[in-house]
Amino acid sequence: MAKYNFCFPVRELSNDKIKLAPFNTSTHATEFLTLSSPHPSLYAHITRGPYASVEDFLTNFIHPVIDPDPACQLYAIIDKTRSTSQPTNDPSGALAGVIAYLSSSAQHLSTEIGFVIVLPAFQRTHVTSNAILLNKGDWGLEECNGTRIA
Repeated sequence: MAKYNFCFPVRELSNDKIKLAPFNTSTHATEFLTLSSPHPSLYAHITRGPYASVEDFLTNFIHPVIDPDPACQLYAIIDKTRSTSQPTNDPSGALAGVIAYLSSSAQHLSTEIGFVIVLPAFQRTHVTSNAILLNKGDWGLEECNGTRIA
């Protein structure tokens, strides 16, 4: 099981259409890079990327930005309405992109949603709206003493 350094408890979030799974480099990195690499425009409005390889992604984003920072946590967005033909993918659906919590603070019970990358096949579908609603809705209610994260 992967270990995470996030300041809030890390868990999966899901509804009937999507699942947000904590990004696991051994499970998600290669697939994400394979699917996002042909579309460098996905990174046009993000301060990081595109990445030339999985090693580049890990060396220049995951290891220096996400892993050491307790205020950051990356999630894989899994579309549960689409099956996948790849055996290494999440069995509950197809990888649709990534989304992150940034500038999170347990002291202030706050977080920001950032680094949202939805792969082209999933754009203009239910994926982005459901990912954002899961993030704004019931995330962390138990962990944050009933405070909604907005």
